[in-house]
Amino acid sequence: MSIVILDLEWNGAYSKRLHGYINEIIEFGAVKLDQKLNMTDRFSCFVKPQVGKKISSIISDLTSITDAHLSDAMPFLQVMSRFRKWAGNCVIATWGTSDILALIENCRYFGGLDTVPFLQKYVDLQVYAEQKLEADGKEQMGLSKAAELCGVDESQLDHHRALDDSVLTAMVLEKLYDREAFLPHVQDCTNPEFYRRITFKTNYICDAEDPLVPRESLIFTCEKCGGAVKATGRWYAKNKSLRCNFQCTACGYLFCGQVRVKQKYEGITVTRKTMPLPKIEKPRKAAPMNIGQMHLDIAENGVGLLRFTAWDALPVAHAFSTRIGGVSRREFAAMNLGFSRGDDEANVVENYRRFAEAAGVPMMQITAGNQDHHTNVRRVTMENAGVGVWKPKDMESVDGLVTNEPGLPLMIYCSDCVPLYFYDPEHHAIGLSHAGWRGTVNGMAKATIEKMQAEFGTDPEKLLAAIGPSIGPDCFEVDPPCAEEFLALPEHDFVTDDGNGKFHVDLWACNRWFMLQCGMRPENITVGGVCSMCESDLIFSHRVTRGKRGSNAGVLMLHE
Repeated sequence: MSIVILDLEWNGAYSKRLHGYINEIIEFGAVKLDQKLNMTDRFSCFVKPQVGKKISSIISDLTSITDAHLSDAMPFLQVMSRFRKWAGNCVIATWGTSDILALIENCRYFGGLDTVPFLQKYVDLQVYAEQKLEADGKEQMGLSKAAELCGVDESQLDHHRALDDSVLTAMVLEKLYDREAFLPHVQDCTNPEFYRRITFKTNYICDAEDPLVPRESLIFTCEKCGGAVKATGRWYAKNKSLRCNFQCTACGYLFCGQVRVKQKYEGITVTRKTMPLPKIEKPRKAAPMNIGQMHLDIAENGVGLLRFTAWDALPVAHAFSTRIGGVSRREFAAMNLGFSRGDDEANVVENYRRFAEAAGVPMMQITAGNQDHHTNVRRVTMENAGVGVWKPKDMESVDGLVTNEPGLPLMIYCSDCVPLYFYDPEHHAIGLSHAGWRGTVNGMAKATIEKMQAEFGTDPEKLLAAIGPSIGPDCFEVDPPCAEEFLALPEHDFVTDDGNGKFHVDLWACNRWFMLQCGMRPENITVGGVCSMCESDLIFSHRVTRGKRGSNAGVLMLHE
């Protein structure tokens, strides 16, 4: 069995006859392989355009084929005749079906043919390679990726040129060829069903009333408790899928049910999934109270602040913002301190004014970093006052700030991530850091302590630390890849296996563990114990609102 590997290049051209575009072939490239996969011959030929008189600049840049290359070329039907004689009675193989579809399209357009004359046996090498390389099937494998996985050196070949791409395909096939596995992929092209199958256009059914949609696929139950659910709206189409919002009648869980119905040549396939819906709550009514190891204070201007009870007597101004007392509306209600969330800028500025007044810090000197979930810590001085809030951010990656200058407020933003507060009573210095799960597992607490040691001579045994409001251990559910990063640490007590493929991680315990590893005394570490998900009407939670939220902020400043 001889094999011809074919590759085509084409140019999108507008046809007045079709009142639409056609992929007009401009180059044939092929290699012929004998039964031992030795390359015995090559075929390369340009095709003179008859529909599009000029090659688009995109195609020319991609292939390096110019109009000059095609000026003396033969028309499509003549090139087809030459290729048919050259190929003979061989199995035709291509990488993916796009080349064969373009070939069928050009045969119909220029010759009025319903079939490709030389096509007797055909193999889609992309499908064969994906099977041999055990691809996950989520997306199609490109030729270069297959070559990389097979250890094929493609550096000497010119990509997006027909002959070189066919040569590269042959090199990949040589690495993967197994006659017994290959034979089932050989399709009989003399059967009309071959053309019906290969030209069938898979489509998505986006009408819930369509009789092809299985009725049972539209029925959901609560993934949290297994209870019955009721639809809170109608089915609607979005992103090639059907969607409907549901609420559990038992536990109240809100979610969106998504059903994707795909009509293939072989029949109907259905995939389903659920997505939690944003839960937008009104801010809690202003009333002082104790929550965990923190207390909620309501300032004279009506702003609610969370503070650590153990830090009340320290010579610092410290606070974590709440949703109480601001002027923002909708999902930003009410104390949004994030300029980039989509809130009105004037509202955010007014929120800052009220928050700074309530916290007892100078508003225009509030200084922030540029948070990106790394562990970089920066020392700031009065020269940096206002950077990150009122002045442009001047460093790419800063998740922690330290200073020993009184009157300079440090600020970080957290909505489920962990705020870490540090005070060195011996050297009168402070640190404030943002630790998401990546920052936590990578040692943000350790990085901040080491920075304070380097800058101020901080003794960890005398250092005080507090862990602020964030997602709590009962709510922080993660998938295995995230859990594995925590399990790779020497200490595992803060990871719980749920036994259902999910894990819970205690970010508070992990940050505390890093602090202890640095030499801090257990009695000097305060865990606030305020969960942002459980208290989502008090502080913004990214998970609860699915990102439709304002921003919380933590602030820390030295007094004289």
